[in-house]
Amino acid sequence: MKLLALPNAHALAHVSRLLEIAKVLRTRGHEVIFAGHGRYLQVAGWDGFETRELPYMSVEQVVRAVRSGRLWEVYREDQLEQFIAAELTLYDAVRPDLVLLDNRPSARTSAEQAGLKTVAVVNVHLTPYRRIPFFSLGNVLGSSFPGIALADRVENASENFFYDWLVMGGLNRIRKRRGLARLYGYAHEEGDQSLLADLPEFSPVCALPPHARYVGPLTWHNTLPAPACLAQLELGKPTVYFALGSESLEDLIPQLGILAREGIQVIVATGATPVDTAQITIKGVFLERYINTDALLPYCSLVCCHGGNGTLYQALAYGLPTVVVATHQEQYYGGKRIQQLGLGKTLTLKAVKNRGFGLVADALRQVLDEPAYRTRAQAFSGHFTGWNSAERAADAVEGRVASRQ
Repeated sequence: MKLLALPNAHALAHVSRLLEIAKVLRTRGHEVIFAGHGRYLQVAGWDGFETRELPYMSVEQVVRAVRSGRLWEVYREDQLEQFIAAELTLYDAVRPDLVLLDNRPSARTSAEQAGLKTVAVVNVHLTPYRRIPFFSLGNVLGSSFPGIALADRVENASENFFYDWLVMGGLNRIRKRRGLARLYGYAHEEGDQSLLADLPEFSPVCALPPHARYVGPLTWHNTLPAPACLAQLELGKPTVYFALGSESLEDLIPQLGILAREGIQVIVATGATPVDTAQITIKGVFLERYINTDALLPYCSLVCCHGGNGTLYQALAYGLPTVVVATHQEQYYGGKRIQQLGLGKTLTLKAVKNRGFGLVADALRQVLDEPAYRTRAQAFSGHFTGWNSAERAADAVEGRVASRQ
């Protein structure tokens, strides 16, 4: 069968999750084509998949809207019409049997109009099924505090309502004009089948409908060589893996020398962020573009990142505690879970900019100096056993196509 994978290519995790599924499907004899717009689309090409350009909003538009809290500026109605038209043209050219989605809500509408079935990879916290809202009192008072469960249900309902009204109104107006049924809130992120790329112990749900199921974390397993800096690391010194993330924490790089002078080794993955690695030479700080984390993380003591699901699950799979520097509320959600579960500490980029890098350095020291964080993270890594997430997701995709015949 032929499948068309449409990720939000501004974020590595949205591309790599579909990529992990596509690699399994390819071994089973299926063809997968990737299409999108963003600096991480190239990652699918590295594994030999055909890629095609498909218009989408700029990363600057997304970052500006998300960081300012003006979420209604993310999905502009005039742009959505253009994206849907381009997607329909692509469907006519490719003739896929099914469309794979990851954080490209316009594609569910275009696929419906084209009569194509969809399978979407989603985070639990971007569905109406999540048990923990973005602004849970449980993060402040503790989950065992009386009345927290009821408060979370009320908050979830409120958050879903405002997301539907403020963010997805334009897409629903388009659906109405095209004769398609209205979708509520986060349903635009879903597909005919929704695969939750989470662990229930980290992102629990209230209940799931028949079309949604957990498949477990879909972390990126690349074939890049081991980082060259491994040969330069000093055994016995703590080592921190610092991932800038798709929305970048590059402003923090020059300040990492503070840690290096304290004997903490730092390895930075800059990804597609435009960092001039030749101009940054800090002893004890090693910069790499993309990293084979399976080769690196066994040598690390701690991970510092922006709080995206991809990096958090990479860290936890290796039993590593995490310090999160969240740049917006979605990342802060993951960071709050890390803190609530005792797996690390969480900060916001706004707080760091206001109070200085010392805030990050203090959090890293605290987590490194307290063995209980590592003990809890190692215990949590046991939850990854037996998921085989990419294979489970590929099974679901094949089953969805077979159900049409």
